[in-house]
Amino acid sequence: MLDDEKTVHFVRHCQSTWNEAQNVFRIPRKDLHSEAYLDCPLSALGEEQVTTLQPKVKALNAEIAITSPFSRAIQTCLGSYGSQNVVVSHWCGERGESLCDIGNTRDRLERMYPTLDFSELPPNVWWYVDENLRDQLTDQRKCYEWLLNNGTFLMGETDDYFQQRLKRFHAFLRSRNETNILVFSHSMFLRSFLNKYYERPVTQYLPNGSITTYKL
Repeated sequence: MLDDEKTVHFVRHCQSTWNEAQNVFRIPRKDLHSEAYLDCPLSALGEEQVTTLQPKVKALNAEIAITSPFSRAIQTCLGSYGSQNVVVSHWCGERGESLCDIGNTRDRLERMYPTLDFSELPPNVWWYVDENLRDQLTDQRKCYEWLLNNGTFLMGETDDYFQQRLKRFHAFLRSRNETNILVFSHSMFLRSFLNKYYERPVTQYLPNGSITTYKL
């Protein structure tokens, strides 16, 4: 099978409570410290967007869906595509730069979304944490407490690490046997990925719940 036979539909998750706080309530990021934004879920509007997205996703007749392990992407995937033939990949998780980019550990995700297979996910911290802090920040709670106590964001994913992740995900897509693939991911990850491999301007906005299709 030739790589360019693949069609990949990139979906940005629907509106999350973090998106709502910033874009609707206009709360500055520096003031968003609530534990409620950890691995933030979809907002009420986001859930409505999923309902609108569902027939568009179904019409694509994708053979498989690949989703980021963050709840906002998982909920968008489950609500619009379903739980069959879904692969969870942390390589397409959002770039670590905000409180909402602290995720849930594998065991907790398994309890939250029992219809999905998380076996390929690292068991503890799969989201980005500075290499020097990995031994002490081994779960969501420790990451959150470190953030509160230090007043700065612990993740600040480096360019080198992020670029490697983009490459890993591209290689992962190329390795798949399916020819019609859905990817549920995030704004910064998708804009960077599409810029790197398709020269789409990185500044070009991707609305919540949008679908962008390319040949691989």
